[in-house]
Amino acid sequence: MGFVLFYIPGVAYRRTAQRHFSLRFPDRSGDLWDSSRAWQSRLAPSRPRHSASVNLMMRHMEWGCALYRALQDDGVDRAEAGSLVESIMSDVYRPVPSVLYKISRLRSSRHATRVEWLLLRVISRRVFSAPFVHRYLDSDDGVAWDVTCCPFADYFVEQGVPELTPHAACNLDHRAAEAIGVELVRTQTIAEGAEHCDFRWKIPA
Repeated sequence: MGFVLFYIPGVAYRRTAQRHFSLRFPDRSGDLWDSSRAWQSRLAPSRPRHSASVNLMMRHMEWGCALYRALQDDGVDRAEAGSLVESIMSDVYRPVPSVLYKISRLRSSRHATRVEWLLLRVISRRVFSAPFVHRYLDSDDGVAWDVTCCPFADYFVEQGVPELTPHAACNLDHRAAEAIGVELVRTQTIAEGAEHCDFRWKIPA
């Protein structure tokens, strides 16, 4: 069900955000959701347009920005607002890599083969397609690439909230790594000011 809701971001965020808001701010959870929805309506007309898969992901980034703005309007500081956005977005995103890994069973029963197919054929080329730019590298213990262009980082800069990028986007990559049974080693990101993000997916022997 969570995988299906990922394709209906408005519903997914309503269910997930309201649950988190009611736990953290039980006296004003309804107002926070109304403010988030109002912010999303304001942001939607200027949403960047890319490929179908990136457009879907951009809608999730838009909701992350809306949640963040609503929390700040309510007086929540940056650190707490960013942490809460990350928790909400992680819950919304969690079913996706898990389901993709299950589907990869149709490709092979061998873990390494499944992971390589997912990372190289599905995730980097089908999901995170243009305008993402990947530079593929040789690796002795998994899959390696650099991302030299990230529309998510660009989007949050344009919205004036570059500090939100790790919470709403970058840190979700580690959730994906856990779901497909690999370790993600990354020492730098574009969001932190680096020239590229270095993705090193370590596949257990």
